[in-house]
Amino acid sequence: MNMKKLIGIALSLCITSALAACGGGTASAPAAPASSNAPASSAAPSAPAAPSMTLRFATDSSEDYVSTVQIYKFAEEVAQKTDGRIKIEVYAGGQLGEEKACVEQVQMGSLDFTKSSMGALTSFNEQLNLMALPYLFKSEDHLWAVMDTDIGKNLLASMESTGLKGLCWLDAGSRCFYATKAINSIDDFKGVKFRVMQGSIYADTVSCLGAVPISMSGGEVYSALQTGVVDGAENNIPRVIDMSHNELCDYLIVDRHNIMPEMVLVSTNVWNKFSAEDQAIIQECADHLQENMIAAWMDTENAALKTLEEGGMTIITPDEATIASYRAAMQPVYDNYGAAYADLVSQIENTPA
Repeated sequence: MNMKKLIGIALSLCITSALAACGGGTASAPAAPASSNAPASSAAPSAPAAPSMTLRFATDSSEDYVSTVQIYKFAEEVAQKTDGRIKIEVYAGGQLGEEKACVEQVQMGSLDFTKSSMGALTSFNEQLNLMALPYLFKSEDHLWAVMDTDIGKNLLASMESTGLKGLCWLDAGSRCFYATKAINSIDDFKGVKFRVMQGSIYADTVSCLGAVPISMSGGEVYSALQTGVVDGAENNIPRVIDMSHNELCDYLIVDRHNIMPEMVLVSTNVWNKFSAEDQAIIQECADHLQENMIAAWMDTENAALKTLEEGGMTIITPDEATIASYRAAMQPVYDNYGAAYADLVSQIENTPA
């Protein structure tokens, strides 16, 4: 065999060996058996985390007012329980508008949360006029016993038809009369001029007691007391101090003629964007807000009563018979404003405290 042929055979053998070593060719090499200790294939990707959001809660109460303090605690609890995903910024002191304007903003979805008195909410939900009936609740304990039943739950739920969701109630205390003269019986109301909130039901309440109702803004009351335009007013007990009306009125009549809670509201547009899990968290935090506010209000009112008494104000607490006489005088108010809610009124009156 000549040299050229030997070289050709040798080259052919080398190329064949090289291809085999490199795995060349169309057939794939058999796969190695899987080890029983090998990690399992990766699971399906998990659902994306819920997005973070910053929401706004507006209140017309001042930064240090008892309800605002509790609202800040509500915001902190929501942030904690959502690992910071849901942040609620509190705007106090009417920064985003007065009470009714804030409710309207929540209704439109341009504001996320607010709290409101019944007075402002009745223009959105007439059913809440029920809460303004005088001497409807015998005490604050009676109020909260009622609010814990289906009556309170249904009143919260009734807001949803207006684009608002009622989350919980806030204790706003009891409205009581205070005046420049002692009032110990219904006869003592005759001719006394009282400042009242805007709204015919409040004016009629005072008229039924034989007094003279005068409607004006809260900011005008101090000068009206100074000049004798009015002889007294009515409000919750801590507000008497906040507005310095105890400087001009010597008598506080703890008759608790209106015991009306406030309501915390969230926009239904915002609520419907929350996951079911986040809705449950926010509702739980709102329930805690209601509980905390009841306790905080009791402490605040007791402290206010002590301050007023120590400052020289005479505290008059009518007995049951006197309160019954005041309630009996309210029948025209119930006839005019409560006829549509007669069944609810009966249920409330028969709910044990």
